[in-house]
Amino acid sequence: MPTPKISVIIVNYNGKKLLEKCLESLFKSNYKDFEVILVDNNSTDGSLEFVTKNYSKVIVIKLDSNKGFAEPNNIGSKIAKGDYLLFLNNDTVPTTNFISEMAIVLEKDRKIAICQSLLLKPDGSIDSSGDFIDKMGIVYNSKTKINQIKEISSARAASMLIRKKIFDTLGGFDEKFFFSFEDVDLGWRAWILGYKTVVVPNSIVYHSAGETVSKLKSDAAFHGLKNQLSMKITNFEPRFALKSLLLFFFVYGSREIKIWFDYKMKGHTNMKSTKYEDTTAQAPSIKIVIKSISWIFRNFSYLRRKHNQVNGNRILSTKSLEEIKIISNDRH
Repeated sequence: MPTPKISVIIVNYNGKKLLEKCLESLFKSNYKDFEVILVDNNSTDGSLEFVTKNYSKVIVIKLDSNKGFAEPNNIGSKIAKGDYLLFLNNDTVPTTNFISEMAIVLEKDRKIAICQSLLLKPDGSIDSSGDFIDKMGIVYNSKTKINQIKEISSARAASMLIRKKIFDTLGGFDEKFFFSFEDVDLGWRAWILGYKTVVVPNSIVYHSAGETVSKLKSDAAFHGLKNQLSMKITNFEPRFALKSLLLFFFVYGSREIKIWFDYKMKGHTNMKSTKYEDTTAQAPSIKIVIKSISWIFRNFSYLRRKHNQVNGNRILSTKSLEEIKIISNDRH
């Protein structure tokens, strides 16, 4: 079987301490035909000097500011020479066969456009076996133990392999997302166009989840919510978009009323948002909700254009995606 060239793209921001383990493991891969592109978000911790000195094969792109995650990956993809793009987080430690196991899957089945490695935490427990979307448009992370290739709603870009032609057809990651859920949006749009996304259990990558954004919790909450709201608007058909937005604000409003009532009656609240439990984002504060809604209004023209484009090219309807359990309220 031929081995297509693969371009590994790593986005870095002050991740010098993470890069050594990541790159050291990556270059031990049993897959030989790959290049590595490091896109650096104007790091100040000596990351670039470290990579230049110790890993001369790495192609380095230095940006003049922190551009998040979506845009730097798109920038890297534009100079990539590979048939496939492999997006890899700097806080990962890949195993030797992680590339070859995903490449085999793409080479065998042309209907599969995107693969995700099985992501494990450093202690060996499951970090992610794929993301799924419920009927409200809320994204949740599966931690189900799997031993065979499985269809998922979207692949996590901590270790995602995608056909470059399809990545280009999809327009890459949505750069307005900055970071958070850009991989979900990409996977959802791929399914809409009739392409499959799967998780490959034999491709194992250890992931120290959250290392890259742990110091940006407020920004992560804002981008997480406004990006989820954006996806509802752009990736659902109009009636499903309206329904999901109304349901979201009803559930969120009910939660806030319950918190307020508990506080008035008890002086405190221990309430947890069950709707957000095991999801990829925590329940947002009122301040974050207002900030996110404001962003939606300011960018509504853009969202409307994207909605028209996504739905104008739609092959699989939301109903069809529900029938095959890509959009489902069942926890996978």
